[in-house]
This record gives sequence, structure tokens and C-alpha cells, in this order.
Amino acid sequence: MTGYGKRVLIVEHDEDERYMLSLRLENEGYNVHRVSEEGLALEEMKRRRFNVVICAHHIPQINGFRLVLLMRLIWPHTPAILLSEDDARLPETAEQGGAYGHLHKPYDFGELLELMKDAIHFTREHRPQTSQPIIFRYQSP
Repeated sequence: MTGYGKRVLIVEHDEDERYMLSLRLENEGYNVHRVSEEGLALEEMKRRRFNVVICAHHIPQINGFRLVLLMRLIWPHTPAILLSEDDARLPETAEQGGAYGHLHKPYDFGELLELMKDAIHFTREHRPQTSQPIIFRYQSP
């Protein structure tokens, strides 16, 4: 089990994809939380720290790119991985938004696991020792 004890937040509007990804990650030992939209994602991030956030690029209310930008305000050291099925500019968008990485759907699950491991390791190595969350008050519309 590669993810024992690590917390993952999945932000995906498609219920089937969200469920299947969470099952596969739980089988790898990750503690998975899943939501369908950005407002709920931000609420989850207020409640607990995550080792990594996996976010679909297309989600209701806001796109994954903007969610990553908002994440940077809340916890700047939490890595995010963007997933998209049709955006040719995803690499550029992900990099500009501060995402750790990106994958195009359909993606290889093994590749996602490796990207997650790298993101968690990189963040642990480069996080300031006194990292405190920035207080950000977000209200859903």
C-alpha cells in the first residue's frame, strides 16, 4: 500500500468517476474524501489538511484551474493534480495555476499514483516547518 495514512481530496463532478477513483485509492491505503463541486471542496479543506488534491478541470460553478488558485490562498503547500479530458492547454493552465501536475483523461492509474507520490514527497521536502493555513472565508453562492 503506497498511500497508507495519506489524505486525498477528490473533486470530480461525475459521480461514477469520483466513486471508482476513490475505491482504487482506498485500496492503495489512502484516506479518501470526495466532493462534487468547488464550494464543498473548500469546506473540506477548512475541516482538515490533505496531502494531495485531485481535481477535475471541469466542475460545476468554477473550473479546476480556479479552484487550484483558491487553494493556494488557503493552503499554499497542498499539491493539486488537475485532470481533464478535452483541454489542449491543460499543461499551460495547470502550471500557471500552481498545480503540481496534470493528466489527460483517460489516464493511467499507475501514472496517477506516481504523480501523487512525487507530489507528496516534494511537498514534504519543501514545506516550511512553521506552515500555518491562511485564514480564508469563503461563502458558497
